[in-house]
Amino acid sequence: MSFQDLVLEAQKKFPDLQVKYKDQSSFMKVLGTLMFFNKSFMTDYTTTIGSTVYFPTQSFVQVRPVSASMILLHELVHVHDANKWTRPVFSFLYLTPQILALLCLPLFLISWKLALPLMVLFLLPLPSYFRMLFEKRAYLVSLYVIKILGDKYSFNSNLPSEESFIVEQFKGSGYYFSWPFSNLQKEFDDAVNKIKSGQRPYEDPVFDIIDDLVKLA
Repeated sequence: MSFQDLVLEAQKKFPDLQVKYKDQSSFMKVLGTLMFFNKSFMTDYTTTIGSTVYFPTQSFVQVRPVSASMILLHELVHVHDANKWTRPVFSFLYLTPQILALLCLPLFLISWKLALPLMVLFLLPLPSYFRMLFEKRAYLVSLYVIKILGDKYSFNSNLPSEESFIVEQFKGSGYYFSWPFSNLQKEFDDAVNKIKSGQRPYEDPVFDIIDDLVKLA
């Protein structure tokens, strides 16, 4: 099944789902400028806003349909979680604590000496528990999908290497240094062991959706 067919099937689960491309989006180009700390935001990262999934380019999807399918299934976890929490709550939690800088704006009416330090504080790369949590859920699904598709298409899924790469992502600029702590390693180790034995890395209704779609990827 083609990537586009997978999108059509996913839209049966998520009717508002859309797939767009960053290099064709003025909004993403502006956002990419604001994401100055992530130099590869426009070229190496797929971003989901609400139910719209922005891949870097259309050619990426066309040249690497299996990789694009794996990424789409990762992003569908975010769509699922946004629907579960409601989009405003999900977005607020994902962007916490940095989004709290916006709440400091009214304080300028009272005292800029109070507002400015607080705004600067919240804009710093402080750890973000919920960003870590939401990305962890999606990346564990990625490892699960990689194992299934590796078996299906007879390629080496190399889960330990994928796991190491993913764990490092939480510490780097890609997610604004969301979780610099080392405790994720054991969680991912345990999850990978479950995946290798044919189990789900965690129990959640989203896997019922993933299992239906990954058969078509």
